[in-house]
Amino acid sequence: MERVRKFVEALEKENIDAALICNVEYSSRPTTMYLSGFTGSLSFLIITTDSQFIVTDSRYFEQAKQQSNFTLVEHRGSNIYDTVVGVLQNIKPKVIGLEFSRISHDMYLKLSEKYQAVYKPIDHIVEQMRMIKEPQEIEFIKKAIQISEEALVKVLPLVKEGVAEKDIAAELEYQMKLLGADGIAFETIVITGPRTALPHGRASERRLRMNEPVLFDFGAKFRGYCADITRTFYFGKPDEEFMKIYNTVFEAQSLALEKGSGRMTGKELDSVARTHISSGGFGEYFGHGLGHGLGLEVHEAPRVNQSNESILPVGAVVTIEPGIYIEGKFGVRIEEDVVIHEDRLERLTHLERKLQML
Repeated sequence: MERVRKFVEALEKENIDAALICNVEYSSRPTTMYLSGFTGSLSFLIITTDSQFIVTDSRYFEQAKQQSNFTLVEHRGSNIYDTVVGVLQNIKPKVIGLEFSRISHDMYLKLSEKYQAVYKPIDHIVEQMRMIKEPQEIEFIKKAIQISEEALVKVLPLVKEGVAEKDIAAELEYQMKLLGADGIAFETIVITGPRTALPHGRASERRLRMNEPVLFDFGAKFRGYCADITRTFYFGKPDEEFMKIYNTVFEAQSLALEKGSGRMTGKELDSVARTHISSGGFGEYFGHGLGHGLGLEVHEAPRVNQSNESILPVGAVVTIEPGIYIEGKFGVRIEEDVVIHEDRLERLTHLERKLQML
């Protein structure tokens, strides 16, 4: 309940009487899980200074009782908004906080028509809280990373000439689940040859050929927390051009890992890697940010990019993932997961970063 206490304190500072967390088809599952422990697909959390309610339907009555210590309000009618409004009418909040980024315009209209109040955004409150990880959260992320790395090691011997990207991806996901993952953090990316130039390419029917790269971007989920790892391998013998680009990415990441700290802004850390890549003549081929926050979602705050001029918070977990992508030829990306400390970055990933040939 410490999280709820801090959350309520933040609401009070902004003169918000109650928070309403709307989770429809998992639209706010991360926040719902973070504050209440509930992981189902439908719920409404109503949080005030002295009361916490969870509204859900009959599919989740028992699950809500097991996962959350919030007071369960059982919805049994045809319109769950009526049940939610019934709770609001009992506690009579005048100012209600909503995660506007996670609700539709239609949902907002339904709520505001049924219950008259001032509705204020609280996305920033949730974001600030979730950015800084508790020790237990970091342990869950470490476990997700461990599972992911062990799964990749098991799968690499299967990477042979003629194997399809989809088959490798399926086996990797299977191995992660065998090793204890709740599921996958995102759709597993396994791409080969010129398709490695697609930063977020999907695994396809394409079959691996000799003398071309293989890029894995993958992650397990453990207790709701995500891993996010990328490694680029070479099947065969790489040529001089590939080695130059791989080494440029490797060096850029090494500089970021060495110089990064909680004294830098997201923009400054991004610039460490970006400057090195640009000095090598590949700046135009590094089109995305250096990294992003990692936790209950695979992409969350803080951002490590040219737009973030805020100091990176100590205790946040972020990715460091420089890449170079040459359309029609190949791409290279290496991705590490790190914890931000005041004077350094702590690597959570342990896989070899230097190029491995398969």
